[in-house]
Amino acid sequence: MLSIFERGEFIDYLKYFIILQPILDILTFISIHYLSTSVTIGIAIRVLFLGFTLLYIFFGNNHPLKKQIITYIIVLFSVVGISFILNFLTKPVFYFFSEVQFIVKVLYFPIMFIALFMCFTPNQTIDRVKTKLYSAVAIAMTILSISMFISILTGTAKNTYRWIKSGYTGWFFAGNELSAIVGICLPICLIYAILKTKSAKDIMYWVPTLLLSITALLIGTKVSFFAMIMTLVIGLVVVFLTWVSNTKNDTGKKYVKVLTLNIVIIALISVITPFTPAYSNVVGDVQTINKTIEKVAEEEPEEVEEVEDEEDKIIKEKVAAREKPAFMDIKIINVILSSRGLYFTNIYNDYVDADIAHKLFGLGYAGFYEVKPKLIEMDFFDIFFSLGIIGSLLVFLPILLVAWIVLKSLFTNFRNFFQLENILLIISIGIGLGVAFLAGHVLFAPAVCIYLALSLVLIVYFNSNSSNKEI
Repeated sequence: MLSIFERGEFIDYLKYFIILQPILDILTFISIHYLSTSVTIGIAIRVLFLGFTLLYIFFGNNHPLKKQIITYIIVLFSVVGISFILNFLTKPVFYFFSEVQFIVKVLYFPIMFIALFMCFTPNQTIDRVKTKLYSAVAIAMTILSISMFISILTGTAKNTYRWIKSGYTGWFFAGNELSAIVGICLPICLIYAILKTKSAKDIMYWVPTLLLSITALLIGTKVSFFAMIMTLVIGLVVVFLTWVSNTKNDTGKKYVKVLTLNIVIIALISVITPFTPAYSNVVGDVQTINKTIEKVAEEEPEEVEEVEDEEDKIIKEKVAAREKPAFMDIKIINVILSSRGLYFTNIYNDYVDADIAHKLFGLGYAGFYEVKPKLIEMDFFDIFFSLGIIGSLLVFLPILLVAWIVLKSLFTNFRNFFQLENILLIISIGIGLGVAFLAGHVLFAPAVCIYLALSLVLIVYFNSNSSNKEI
């Protein structure tokens, strides 16, 4: 039975699973929007694949670091288990299903990171595995973009915003998650296009980049809009510099085609942009930003809007009865947290008052709620308060290790560091982590974190392979 975990086969399973992601998201949207179900086929398939992946990690490979990786997983699962049991026994209110669901979502990111990492074994050609993963993302993003266009044309697209601003999320349920996916994956699609460009006929490989860039404009969020601009512009600059430094060899000839296609993409997007939701939303924001800055500088932040939710009222009463943390008086902190400050302050106070066991192993999902759970909606804080010092460090360990590898490469292999592939992967990761910090639902959103994990693994192997050449 374990023969299905042959390394060459598992990377194919993983490739097809990545391609399946937008389809699972569409099925999730249909289940929630039309069938009003909380357990969807998308969740079911992702959980099943998580189990399949764990079998592969434990029994289906011979990676040189397998012992260390399995030790990490056992320690991670043990700490999360201690956190769960601790909060099951001590929390004033404990919603079993919500707590379990959150744990599964939090574990998804490190497990997928490990599975992707272990696909690169010594007897596998790194470029071959990388190409499979890049092509999987390009295909998935093409499916996502085409579904977006069809949903808008048929009038079945969900709106990104309820009022004032415009934009579409198509057949996808959450605008923040969709924006994060587009922001993380657009640099990957651009890498794939450049990697495959050998002649003029290879223009077909640029289709995913073009379609996803247009999708970024249709969503209407600042995240997708500025992520698209940053990716295309920085990509163009690095392509130009690469061409200039290789004008006398074959690489220079290739980059003439790449540079031309990159300029064409930017030109098309520039023509389309003024007629899109993203442009109208950003123009509206620019018109009010100076007034907002003046208001923040001169006045106290506005109170959080009154809401009828019972848990919100309880939280507001708890926060009002206590002094808020001193750093909450800093203007910039209030601007960053916005309405999330209410939930941050509540959980922060609970954490400060908690015993040493809860400080080490966390308060569980959304802290000590009294009616129903309320997340802060900022991934790093949500994970820290939920799993504590030990648990959050273990979850963040892959990110910390990648940061170390990339920084080490910057100082020990400076020229290699500034190659196009590395720069675009840094953009992909930066967007993913930035959204995770500010808007949440990245690190424990299975639909999003798989792409972030992929970018992190790719940059590890890029910076670990000293023989990398310009793509």
